[in-house]
Amino acid sequence: MREIVELDELKNIELSIMKKVHLFCVEQNITYYLSYGTLLGAVRHKGFIPWDDDIDIQMTRPDYEKFLNLFPAYAKQNGLMVVNHTTKPYYGRNFSKIIDCDTVLIEPQYKTDDPIGVFVDIWPLDGLPDNKVKRYFYDKRAVLLSKLILASSMKKDKSLSFFKRAAIFFAGMFNPHKLVLKLERMAKKYPVERSKFIKCYLAGSFIFSRDEYKEKILLPFEDTEFFAPAEYDSILKKEYGNYMQLPPLEERVPHHIINTYYK
Repeated sequence: MREIVELDELKNIELSIMKKVHLFCVEQNITYYLSYGTLLGAVRHKGFIPWDDDIDIQMTRPDYEKFLNLFPAYAKQNGLMVVNHTTKPYYGRNFSKIIDCDTVLIEPQYKTDDPIGVFVDIWPLDGLPDNKVKRYFYDKRAVLLSKLILASSMKKDKSLSFFKRAAIFFAGMFNPHKLVLKLERMAKKYPVERSKFIKCYLAGSFIFSRDEYKEKILLPFEDTEFFAPAEYDSILKKEYGNYMQLPPLEERVPHHIINTYYK
């Protein structure tokens, strides 16, 4: 295998995956939105954040399930594969990765030995209770469960702090697949199309108004355009504050370029 050591090379593979996902979604009338650092990169840099090394998109639950139902056949024809808690290689979290089948990406911090590949992450957006108090406690429970899922999937490492190793030891008593199914049942309890508030149950604790994802627009991204929430300014301010300000130099580092290869 040839190791992928150049960040631009990794980005080009991810961009190729995303272009195929975009084309499929347009053809199938499936709505997606750039999210997290990918959305920030589109707004601030008109593409990848220079030191970033992944692509994240979100879909509301109905579009997410439609995508997962229809995309595998398209993926097989285009050298891609869907990876999530229902597939092999097993991935113990309640979101999906679209991986390039010509690549291998090894994540040594996780218990599973199944290699995945260079990927684009797809995160489902789900509804929350309308009642403020109920929404608060429901969200706290979901955040706790999502942390338990992550910890239950990880290996103990001597380089980690005592508290992190203790958390992984405790979480290791649980079956991560069953935890994922439990969180997924929670997420589906409040249909997003009937909810005033939505969130991704596994990525961050930010809660958004459903109206912030009511409309989508195309934003420039590298040599193409991808869809983003029209209210991206409101979303990015919640997630990053003054998002146009660059972070300190020590924080400008990639996270996924290590242990990545062509088959």
